[in-house]
Amino acid sequence: MEYLEFGCQVLLGGVFAVSAGSKLYSRTAFVDFTAATARLTGARAARARQLAVATVAAELAIVLGLIVPALVPWGFAAGIGLLAVLTAAIVGSLRRGQRAPCRCFGASNSPLGARHVARNAALAAFGVLGIAAGMIGGTSSLAWGLACVVAFAALIGVALTARLDDLIGLFRATTATP
Repeated sequence: MEYLEFGCQVLLGGVFAVSAGSKLYSRTAFVDFTAATARLTGARAARARQLAVATVAAELAIVLGLIVPALVPWGFAAGIGLLAVLTAAIVGSLRRGQRAPCRCFGASNSPLGARHVARNAALAAFGVLGIAAGMIGGTSSLAWGLACVVAFAALIGVALTARLDDLIGLFRATTATP
């Protein structure tokens, strides 16, 4: 169970780290995320900037919580909570007929959709699984070799999550117009 908890920590911590990093990568990236936040929430520019800053701060706090052993359960819980809030915002936006581009991991032009809700639900499920594994498992130390394999698998999950829109676009059937 320790390896399952560790894998969930690496996966969620990595996803939130990439998400925060992509927003902080450049001023343009953050401005794009702030504009997407305004469209998603209907907030005015100043409020959208506050929400954008709060989102990035929460993502970084979650990463820290998933690194510090004493804070791991809180890191998982905060991650689940943030995913729930973000998912509610996406669902609300979709119900209003707004399909703003997803700026979760940078400059994607892919509009928000059901796949983003499903992605967040899957990530929240890994958070729940991490909490459960931590409650069931003991506090034994991890074997270095197996921990590296688990971390590598989780990092592949991070990359797939961060590039989900690109992967879907790559495999989506395209039709040629005559």
